[in-house]
Amino acid sequence: MRGTIDFHHDEVNDLVIATPHWKITSEADAIAWYGQYERYMKRFGRKMDFVVVLDDFEVLPSIGAKWGEYRAKVHHEFMRFSYRVHSSRDVKLFVNTSSVRYRLSNDEAASVEDAIQGILEARRTGSSPG
Repeated sequence: MRGTIDFHHDEVNDLVIATPHWKITSEADAIAWYGQYERYMKRFGRKMDFVVVLDDFEVLPSIGAKWGEYRAKVHHEFMRFSYRVHSSRDVKLFVNTSSVRYRLSNDEAASVEDAIQGILEARRTGSSPG
């Protein structure tokens, strides 16, 4: 079964909160997951800051490296500052691996509110996006 991603544009803070409901088990899943970001992001015409809530997200070890490639595409094409919230141990491992391999952000926060504050602080200080 294919998953879905719930997207919400927080207009006040001009960022996207994405909540994927996925179990990535194959490259076809990774491609479909990527395609959902691609379709949603067409409305903005620019990179956005993201909070990604991972309560209902899983990546199987057999596809972790390949998913990391698609994660890199999502970051390079659509994301500026980003934070993850509620990553499982396995998802953290794949995020950290792809972050090193593709020079991506791996920032995490304990809550959506903390993630938004981290993004706002990064904007204020001019931190380099991950």
